[in-house]
Amino acid sequence: MRMNEELLGTDLKLLIETRPDFMGIGMDLQISKNGDIRTVSGRHNLGQAILHRLLTRRGELADLGHPDYGSRLYELIGEPNNERTRELVRLFAKECISQDPRIQDIKKLTVCVADDNPYIVLLDITVLPIKSNVPMNITFPFYLEVA
Repeated sequence: MRMNEELLGTDLKLLIETRPDFMGIGMDLQISKNGDIRTVSGRHNLGQAILHRLLTRRGELADLGHPDYGSRLYELIGEPNNERTRELVRLFAKECISQDPRIQDIKKLTVCVADDNPYIVLLDITVLPIKSNVPMNITFPFYLEVA
């Protein structure tokens, strides 16, 4: 196993659903052609973990011993898509992502309106994983309104 995979970990590979008509995380295990459960390691695992953290309501895992895990983004559902709301999205996402000990630095975190839907903001996130000089980028759609 390479050092990067050891540092950033391995987990079950999940298909993450983020649709406006489904609030919360919709996840399915990924199965290989021979029927084994697939895993994800290294940078791909970190990317998946960041998405999980953003999609999980802060406090939702308190009963499991993780009261601070997750984000406060859910608090912004129903808010208008204006500068104030987008700045709160940025701040809540930054607060959430910075909790992951595998992230050395958040290089960029911008929030903009999706071209095709005024109820969606796009988070463009660039992080630097620990013990790496190669940044990784994630684009995350956040739905301010539910269909």
